[in-house]
Amino acid sequence: MARTMITGGKAVLPTGAQQVDILIENEKIAGIGQASSLAQTDNWIDAKGQIVLPGLIDMHVHFLDRFMGTISLHDFFTGTRAAACGGVTTIIDFANQKKGGSLADAIEHKRSEADGHVVIDYGLHAEITDPTPAVMKEVRSIIKAGVPSFKVYTIYEGMMVDDGALLALFEQTSRGGGLVIVHAENNFIADRLRREYLREGKTGAMYHALSKPNIVEAEAIGRIAYLAGHLKAPFYIVHMSTREGRQIMQHCRHKGQAAFAETCTHYLCLTDSVYRRRDGINYIISPPLRKQEDIEALWEGLHEGTISVVSTDDASFSVESKRMGKDSFDKVPNGMAGVELRLPVMFSEGVLKRGLSLERMVELTSTNPARLFGLFPQKGVIQVGSDADLVILDPQKKVKLGMKTTHMVTDFCSLEGLRVTGYPVMTLSRGKVIVENGKFVGRQGEGRFLHRKIDFNAIRNVR
Repeated sequence: MARTMITGGKAVLPTGAQQVDILIENEKIAGIGQASSLAQTDNWIDAKGQIVLPGLIDMHVHFLDRFMGTISLHDFFTGTRAAACGGVTTIIDFANQKKGGSLADAIEHKRSEADGHVVIDYGLHAEITDPTPAVMKEVRSIIKAGVPSFKVYTIYEGMMVDDGALLALFEQTSRGGGLVIVHAENNFIADRLRREYLREGKTGAMYHALSKPNIVEAEAIGRIAYLAGHLKAPFYIVHMSTREGRQIMQHCRHKGQAAFAETCTHYLCLTDSVYRRRDGINYIISPPLRKQEDIEALWEGLHEGTISVVSTDDASFSVESKRMGKDSFDKVPNGMAGVELRLPVMFSEGVLKRGLSLERMVELTSTNPARLFGLFPQKGVIQVGSDADLVILDPQKKVKLGMKTTHMVTDFCSLEGLRVTGYPVMTLSRGKVIVENGKFVGRQGEGRFLHRKIDFNAIRNVR
């Protein structure tokens, strides 16, 4: 019977960070305590002086994503490999519905791209772009099939859903045990500003940001909150970027609404000043990067519990693809890679520089995603019986982030040159070491598809 013991590390447990040993057996955490009181083993991992965390969960990635006439560089092997090197042991991607198609077909197609290629476990969100009556009827069966989260857009012609469809979706999910996740931007304000700037010949990268001022996000979040509140349905806002968004979410939580939001690594580090650089089009994402005051508000939201998750929204479009919009910002595929960067950024910028506790960092990057998206306690926590998904962090290791130090297959690193202290040195997926000292040692195809079930009562306690 294969057993592994991790000894000497400071493990971040639900009760706090403690110096304990962890016994792994049959892919699970079998014991937590002192090695002398646990079962004997011949396989030891020395974590002295290091921090042991539950493997990170990135619930927002876009591998093999087709958008604006191009496709992201990360596939399910290279993307999950990079994720694992950054301490991520579970990802959730999106099964994008085709016009006239079913959600079941979209999920089957996405699984055909992922199964046999992922190196870590994964799940899927169903992405609704054509909310026909037949699709609305399909929602509950999709929930029962283990895909209980549904993404919609309030922007992008051909992808966005109207308020009537959104209300109907809230009704279906609130009754069936699902969660609606929303890309929240007001299409009509953004489209009007975009057309005005282009008409005036203002085509540079900065005008992408100017065409989507803070009100574009804030109005959409407020409207979504009102619609969800009408039916007492939980909702989740992806990649929130504004101080106004934080204020709206504060109000929702104060009222007792089951309202949740994530932000992303890049919104915590970068401002819209990058759009004035020569390579500014590489940073075109939606929502766009904001001001320093927005960054400060987002960090405050993470501390106080208004924002519950930090993800990456990894969408690895190449520099060549970005250059399709070199003459006009509206032709640039939106997105940047970042699936490998979250842990070092959150530890260095959050824990060391901004006083975020280790426990809160774990909540934001692992435990809360697991609770919200139906993976807890299998994932997202170090406790007996949970999957032995673990990452060992060297809190002293200094790294200069960039193309030379990461495993992402992109030709551009959004955080190039950022110096961090604290870096993952080992990742275990279900008890097996898959990354050691910066080298991927796992195998393609060993990840599994995760059937998820959301506990509505449990998610209300997430902060």
